[in-house]
Amino acid sequence: MNEASPEYLDPDLLKDAEQTSQRQALSADEALPTSRLPPITPPPLANPAMASLAPLPGSFPPPAMPASIPPMTTPSFSDGTTRYRPEPTAKPSWLRALLTTTFPPPGAASTGSNAHLAHGVAGATCAVLGLAFAVVALVTGLRGAPTDMSMAPAVAAALIVARAFVAIGAGAFSFGCFRMAERLLVPPRAE
Repeated sequence: MNEASPEYLDPDLLKDAEQTSQRQALSADEALPTSRLPPITPPPLANPAMASLAPLPGSFPPPAMPASIPPMTTPSFSDGTTRYRPEPTAKPSWLRALLTTTFPPPGAASTGSNAHLAHGVAGATCAVLGLAFAVVALVTGLRGAPTDMSMAPAVAAALIVARAFVAIGAGAFSFGCFRMAERLLVPPRAE
């Protein structure tokens, strides 16, 4: 039963298979004919005036090596001008640049009553938001398992895990709000 009898197979397929097995590989003189294509040329320039500006092949100057250290003396020219020499500086990190532009320097105290009032209002707002998110975290995190008996156990477990993630996120946001309120409301210590 495993062997296929010839009566079930297509006779044309059998003929093709026999011819393929009897055919020999192509010899070197029976190779397929090929034709050589013309060489690839770049497209013509759209503006004839730009054709005179096109660089000639092989006319590129050798690349200049960049100077790793600027010269110590500033060269002066015949007309009395001097060339600008940039000072070698280390590139600041992106985090330091972000913190510098976001926060004032640690020793700088705000001047004026409006700035002090603005810090007080912002600090009180952050404290209230921190308290609100702490309540949300507690209410969400301390809720029990769902009491609906028609709910599948996997769905109930997923609901508990989702509530836990919401509670953790609200708690972290509450902590951040309290830290901002502390920075805004408590004056810096004088050392």
